[in-house]
Amino acid sequence: MSVDFDIKALVARKFNEAGVLTDSIDVRTYPSEVIVIVHVSRDFDQALRVAQDIDGLIEDGFVTVKRSKGSKTKKKGKKITSVHDERVDELIELLSARSRTSESQPSLRYVYDADERLKVARSPRHHLVFGRRGVGKTALLLEAKRLLERDGDYTLWVNIHSLRGLRYEEAFLTIAQRLSDLVIGALQGSGSMTGALRMMASVREDLESQLGLASEGKVRLSRVVPKLQQALSRFCMEAGSAIYVFLDDVHYLPPEDVPRLLDCLLGITRDNEVWLKVAGIQHQTRWFVPEPPTGLQTGHDASIISLDVTLEKPEKAKEFLTSILKGYLEEANVLPLTGFLSSSAVDRLVLASGGVPRDFLTLCATSLQQARQRANARLVGVQDVNNAAGIAASTKLQELEDDAAAARGRSAALVSTLHTTREYLLNEQKITFFKIDLRDKEENPREYGFIQALADLRMLHLINSSLSDPHQAGRRSEVYLLDLSQYSGSRLKHHLRVLDFEKGHLVLKRTRSSDSTKVGDSPKKLMAILRGGPIMELAYLRKLCLEPTPVESNL
Repeated sequence: MSVDFDIKALVARKFNEAGVLTDSIDVRTYPSEVIVIVHVSRDFDQALRVAQDIDGLIEDGFVTVKRSKGSKTKKKGKKITSVHDERVDELIELLSARSRTSESQPSLRYVYDADERLKVARSPRHHLVFGRRGVGKTALLLEAKRLLERDGDYTLWVNIHSLRGLRYEEAFLTIAQRLSDLVIGALQGSGSMTGALRMMASVREDLESQLGLASEGKVRLSRVVPKLQQALSRFCMEAGSAIYVFLDDVHYLPPEDVPRLLDCLLGITRDNEVWLKVAGIQHQTRWFVPEPPTGLQTGHDASIISLDVTLEKPEKAKEFLTSILKGYLEEANVLPLTGFLSSSAVDRLVLASGGVPRDFLTLCATSLQQARQRANARLVGVQDVNNAAGIAASTKLQELEDDAAAARGRSAALVSTLHTTREYLLNEQKITFFKIDLRDKEENPREYGFIQALADLRMLHLINSSLSDPHQAGRRSEVYLLDLSQYSGSRLKHHLRVLDFEKGHLVLKRTRSSDSTKVGDSPKKLMAILRGGPIMELAYLRKLCLEPTPVESNL
């Protein structure tokens, strides 16, 4: 009995137990990976959940679900008029299941941006893709991977999270092995290029031998890098195709190991058609060390693609986020948006998410659940979003600790920075946003690194990158907003100045007060609002800076 048969039988049994009818199950076995493709005509979302449960049962493999060709799309039903419509159940499940992307579960529908980042990501150039957690780094790379494969190029996807316990030598050898397996599989399938096949098979033996020596500290990468480079060069030339290597979540490696890993990978790409696409959180990633030059040097070796949609342009962020949400509404046949979500709640979701797509979608799902607890509720309201943000606070704090822990156990310092900033704003200044002088930023890079790390981890949100001072020419500040999850429970405090987003504009309110709302509906009015925020001196955080920040500037 073959291994493929056993896997196919396992998958068929699990789908049958879940009551999901499958049209076909295809098992594809590669040297170091097994991919199971399941086609279904209906119950697509339930099939996705079953596939996630099975992934862990298949060694070195995963299950992906596709709609069968010719399967009928859902017919449009009557317009939704309440959060208690039974179709909202499916929407909540869909938002919860598909808000996070992976190689086995790409975006429900990729939303193209005006800056054409996808076109750039597909170009034959090394790229560093940076953005906060949840902004769509993985979604961008997966869509680029799909289109490159469609055009006949070869791709290799590596989730660095699975290699986080390895030293850089072992991580490189593991990636190199997978890369050689990719090439060997392509060569064996072609039935030609036997010289290239023999060369790569020899390299594969060397890689396996070196990986066995890695645990003893005797590995010699200088032996395998040039041989692999030569083999890849010959393959790309004879095959007439390029290879794109995608490294997702590179920040999970120790900061000092990232430039070393990238340097080795850069070595095997020299003078051939092999391109690196590396994604991570910028301020937790060191990608280049100048002395001696090690890693990917921006401008010379690689270009940066920044994905952050910040609240500097909240209306643009709203347009982008609602366009993503629309795909989920159409999939669940829950239209129109105004039938269950008030316009003020949409604005509050934009503010609460800080412009981050994943947070926007998960907060939307939780807000729906909150609204449905009220029997007479028709629409999701602002308070439902506030409650959802409060529920998300513990999850976001855990994510902060997880990501920070990947950078040499910095979680305690970052949590302390968040606590200190929160106390300064809510208890001392009674406001939800603050300024950092750009000169202070230059003079105190370590302390500023803490602020940047919290912004990358979505606890702070940049709302203006260069605010002028009305009294001192040339003096400028950055303006940051505290995440809603950190003060939604404090909104009932008397006289708390709250920066909000309403009807396309940032506004300033004072809670439990008769003061009029200040609306930033012109550049001049918005500037006046932001100038009213306090300047937080970075020296305020100095006591927390007992060590260097996770990553100092690479630029």
